[in-house]
Amino acid sequence: MADPGTPRQYVGDLNSQTAASAMQAARLNATELLDTADLLFNLKRFQHSMTFSILAIEEVGKLAILQGILLSLGGTREQLWRSYRLHRAKTESLNAAILGRVRATFLDISLEQAKEIAERGPTPDELESAKQRALYSDCLEHQGSFVCHLPKNVDWRQLAWERLCEARAIVLALRDRTPEELDLWVKGAASARISGKSLRSILPDLHKELVEKGFVQEGWWETFLKDLGVEI
Repeated sequence: MADPGTPRQYVGDLNSQTAASAMQAARLNATELLDTADLLFNLKRFQHSMTFSILAIEEVGKLAILQGILLSLGGTREQLWRSYRLHRAKTESLNAAILGRVRATFLDISLEQAKEIAERGPTPDELESAKQRALYSDCLEHQGSFVCHLPKNVDWRQLAWERLCEARAIVLALRDRTPEELDLWVKGAASARISGKSLRSILPDLHKELVEKGFVQEGWWETFLKDLGVEI
């Protein structure tokens, strides 16, 4: 029997305090994974650098899932916790995150152009497959012939650089959320549900309150809200 004192994976509700702690842990771990990917790239261990970049991207994906659990958005609690621990589910938001970074950083690039850039990014299946091929030897069949796959025999440099750049773009843009800031999101989501509105509809009021309380700066959400077609 399992030791009752052994920690188990948590699958319950989150409040603003526990969500803030979990989101901070994901951000800090993503930063360390990114640092490791950077070091390995400079040591020319490109396949391992790429793997750590993908792991950093996966950690970033946890933040949106945690916020979804807190606000009861995006599926049932059980489904969201399952996504929190599934590799492919955590990388589904990569290209959307890249879209956001392009729009926030390069103001002269249109939304349509930014979408084209984001669509060139890898799919969750491609990321998972690359990670497996970069880490493990394997026995494969190619055109009817037996092939031994050895990761070091593949030229990973370009893929490692692309994943490292993507990880840098989204990891270094993260910030911690305080419980007080998340409380405002919880209040806004509850208000939207009571009134039968979408979360998008309450974003202008939420933005105003976040700015007034000093949690975000004026202008941070301008492009984001504009792309959503929401008036501030």
